[in-house]
Amino acid sequence: MRVATSTVLAMLTMLVIGCQENNQLGGASMPVDIDDDLKVVADSRVFFGHQSVGNNIIEGLESLVSSSGVELAISDYQNYQEESKGCLLHNEVGENTDPVSKCTDFGRIIDEELSGKIDYALLKFCYVDVTRRSDVKQVFGDYQRTIDDLIDRHPDITFIHTTVPLMHTPSGVKVWIKKLLGRENTRKLDNIKRNEFNELLRATYSTDPIIDIAKSESTYPDGRRETFEVDGKAYYSMISEYTSDGGHLNSTGQFQVAKSFVQELAQIIRTAPAEVE
Repeated sequence: MRVATSTVLAMLTMLVIGCQENNQLGGASMPVDIDDDLKVVADSRVFFGHQSVGNNIIEGLESLVSSSGVELAISDYQNYQEESKGCLLHNEVGENTDPVSKCTDFGRIIDEELSGKIDYALLKFCYVDVTRRSDVKQVFGDYQRTIDDLIDRHPDITFIHTTVPLMHTPSGVKVWIKKLLGRENTRKLDNIKRNEFNELLRATYSTDPIIDIAKSESTYPDGRRETFEVDGKAYYSMISEYTSDGGHLNSTGQFQVAKSFVQELAQIIRTAPAEVE
């Protein structure tokens, strides 16, 4: 019976794969205005606290800079040069699965290492920090207290919020069969929590600058969004072609997310209030 069931599953999987609509992405092309965006970023001092997906974004940014020829210094914050006109500093902060540790470490770096040395700062959680087991309000509350306190203590720094990255939500015959057997789709449950966190962040900081990583991960080059539905509500999910393991960004994902990151960051910098002499 087990052999027969396995055979049927394999045949159904091959049938579904063969009949699925071809949804491959077209070749990525460099936006014509990306040089202008990179130049804007290159004239500012930015600190980006992150973990693994952040490293993927940094790799994408380095590739964009290399292709453009714009001189944008990207380096670990510990290599900061006082004479630097502009730079994109970054570092891993805290520990994955422990968002409070990321808040604490980010705040420490701002207070002890970068106070008076940067113009913009952003902290990014990872997808493993918000899962189906998370109390979204508590995680967001810890983030909000950290950022609001930093905003009060460092009025010379513009703090930029970032949405939590998503994971790809698989579909197909195997997922369908698991559902029939009463097994939960944990990827969907995890992504629902991430969507809830991101909705809360967007609503709470609707007038503050936000770089929407989750949006860029779930948006195709033609503007369509990758979604799934639960109980009549649509939620966003990472596009499968942007990842090789369901969560981290592959070269295509790095390009798409880094491109959006630069565009959004440059727009934030362009519209920032002028300093009062």
